Amino acid sequence: MILIIDDDSAVRDSLGLMLKVARMDYLAVGDDKAAIGAVRSDDVELAILDMNLHSGTDGRDGIELLRKIKILRPDMPVILISAWGTIPLAVEGMNYGAADFVSKPWSNRDLLAKIKAALVKPAPTKPPTLEDVERSTILQALRNSDGNLSRAADELGITRQSLYRRIEKLGL
Repeated sequence: MILIIDDDSAVRDSLGLMLKVARMDYLAVGDDKAAIGAVRSDDVELAILDMNLHSGTDGRDGIELLRKIKILRPDMPVILISAWGTIPLAVEGMNYGAADFVSKPWSNRDLLAKIKAALVKPAPTKPPTLEDVERSTILQALRNSDGNLSRAADELGITRQSLYRRIEKLGL
């Protein structure tokens, strides 16, 4: 589900219609409190966040809410949207973990492409095995010592014989 966070009901309706036509589920809210409640739900996959939720135009409301969202759901993509967008504001938002920044008025096609791109999750990476870590550590010690086994063993805190056995075992 896509979460739309904007204080302007016309913008919420417009974004909602765009998502409905694209056959995407959405929830639209108009304030910080409702947004935080929705973010706590595991159903929300992405948020579209207006930078100015109150009367100001400096984007501070959006930045503060983005920070809270990223504390609650660090991996959830957030696309920032603003009619008052500036490059420094966009950069600040990206530094706080926003997936993208869109200026109002937006292109539905471009915004949908950004949403779809943000929803693509990278393939999970397999954690390294103990043998992988050992191999990498030994190779780094050998590089640091220019191949000198005695110095590499000292760096690793093991005897030269233990290092030699591990090199044989790992096929290095």
